[in-house]
Amino acid sequence: MAAKKEKPRDGLIEKILKDVIKNLKSKKRVSEEDILKAWKEAAGEKAATHTKPVSIRRSVLTVNVDDSGWLYELAIKKAELVKKLEAGLGGKKIKGLRLRIGEIR
Repeated sequence: MAAKKEKPRDGLIEKILKDVIKNLKSKKRVSEEDILKAWKEAAGEKAATHTKPVSIRRSVLTVNVDDSGWLYELAIKKAELVKKLEAGLGGKKIKGLRLRIGEIR
């Protein structure tokens, strides 16, 4: 005789599905508009005119800077900027900030 297969518990499957959906919602991508706004608030109005956030990958925000003077100034404040960015993005985890000389327009 063939062995009978056990039926999975409906409640367990439902709980697992709810957890998966909850995790997917919490990993929602941050919009470009939100990043630009958070950067402007974190860096300040003057610094924001010399910079442009260009990407966010693996929780590291890459920002182009128009000259080495601003690059140095922002590099000194990197830890502070990361904290301000996290606050400005509603607690989304920002692991780091990558600053580089590049096009800002």
